[in-house]
Amino acid sequence: MGTALSKYKKEILQEIHGLPSGKLKEVLNFVYFIKTKEAIDPTQSYFWTKKWQAAEEEADKDKKAGRIVGNGSVNDLVRELRS
Repeated sequence: MGTALSKYKKEILQEIHGLPSGKLKEVLNFVYFIKTKEAIDPTQSYFWTKKWQAAEEEADKDKKAGRIVGNGSVNDLVRELRS
């Protein structure tokens, strides 16, 4: 299996060589998806991307700092805006 693994790694490196940075980011996101697909429902995988998790962390910081309107739910936001 070691030889096959080495061959796959070499082939992957050849395939990604020269790709523009946007495409490399897509490849990285796909690798992340493959690594997590067994543990996460594929329909929910976007919510476990680094980008989404960073946004969740930022939202948590805003909540702790009191930089939200209402309790953070859409319904409460609408209620606050109407009052």
